[in-house]
Amino acid sequence: MKLVAAKCPSCGANINVDRSLKFTKCEYCNTEILVEEAVENLLKVELKDSPSLDNYLKLGNRYYENQEFEEAYKVYSKAEEIDPDNPIVVLRRGLCRCMVSDYNNLDIMAAINGMKTSYELMKKMRLSKQDINQSINDTGTVLYLTKKYIVDVYNRNQLNKEQTKGYIERLEKCLDGYLYLDQIVDGDSELEEKIVHSIIEIIDIILGNANNSKYQLSSSYMNELKAKKKEYLNRVGKTSYSVKNTISKEKVVGVESKTSIVWDIVCYITIFFLFIMFLGSLFNGESFITIFTWFFAIISFIPPLKRFLMKKFGSNMGMIVIIVRVILLLGAFILLASGPVEFENTFKGEDGTTIILKEGKVSITKEDTVIQGTYHWDTKDNDYYIHVQGKNLDEDMEYRYRPSEDGGSLCLLENDQCSMIYLPVK
Repeated sequence: MKLVAAKCPSCGANINVDRSLKFTKCEYCNTEILVEEAVENLLKVELKDSPSLDNYLKLGNRYYENQEFEEAYKVYSKAEEIDPDNPIVVLRRGLCRCMVSDYNNLDIMAAINGMKTSYELMKKMRLSKQDINQSINDTGTVLYLTKKYIVDVYNRNQLNKEQTKGYIERLEKCLDGYLYLDQIVDGDSELEEKIVHSIIEIIDIILGNANNSKYQLSSSYMNELKAKKKEYLNRVGKTSYSVKNTISKEKVVGVESKTSIVWDIVCYITIFFLFIMFLGSLFNGESFITIFTWFFAIISFIPPLKRFLMKKFGSNMGMIVIIVRVILLLGAFILLASGPVEFENTFKGEDGTTIILKEGKVSITKEDTVIQGTYHWDTKDNDYYIHVQGKNLDEDMEYRYRPSEDGGSLCLLENDQCSMIYLPVK
């Protein structure tokens, strides 16, 4: 749920609305309002019908500080039309553009170029070091969040050769951004140290893929990165770095994390046992529904399928897959316990009556009379009972089934006594 700032068109109250909804209710006047209208109403009121730069900046900054980057990007874009040389507008528009882009269209250069242009404008305007360093800090924060997002996507998915190459290239853009920030930061040792730590961290992550067969780093490039890392380690000291950046070394090697590999092994072991259950149901004459439930349970545990769905539809799909697995397993065991006879079985009695059971339906033939109906299983005192219902039956019929090596037998019950025995037709 993404909440954005808005203003109720009815009472004028400042509210937060879920942008994914079409309608919502004002928490103050309880009026049902159109979400888009409420968002636009805030823009109209805040700008006071006068699209001045100051009003755009005020509203854009409000969105930005609330991390409503999509709305902030729109407002800063309008502000840039009025004053394309305003350094704050140029910077934050670029930062917002980076923050609203998805992984496949990640626009890291928008943030970097925004900072570069903004820095040149700030130098011309002779802004203070404090203002410049604040802009550098904002850019560094966006690059950090972007780097974290890139690594999270990497750790959640198995990437092919081309995708792994794209992963490294995205990290390299973040590294280029930090290297630029390191060149222009001035008079803020704490900010400078943060930037240096981030540079070392990204180099470590990239070097962690050096042995990845899907994207082999060249020896010259690796040596260049190692030299650069050594240079920056000398600036901050190895002790300082090891204390502040232990988190960066948790999961950076290979396409799969150790946790992912362990879960893959668990899934394949589960698939092996499910396949045994599938074969058992197949050869023991279980129902088609039971057999196919085992089959789909096997498919649901295939690790590459889960990763494909997560990549296609988002990380929430992982939890959905787990829920589906549980439902299929429970369903298969319930179906397995629901009846001992296959859904297609034929029995015949001494009086010539033939009983055919097939997928929940029953056909009883005696001489020229055919009774069509349905049945369901029940268990009692370690025996199985079949309850038959049919339109042309005066009352429901009940059979008791007792399994045996030769296929078992059915017994027609009348007043809880066996009146006729039916044996399987071989």
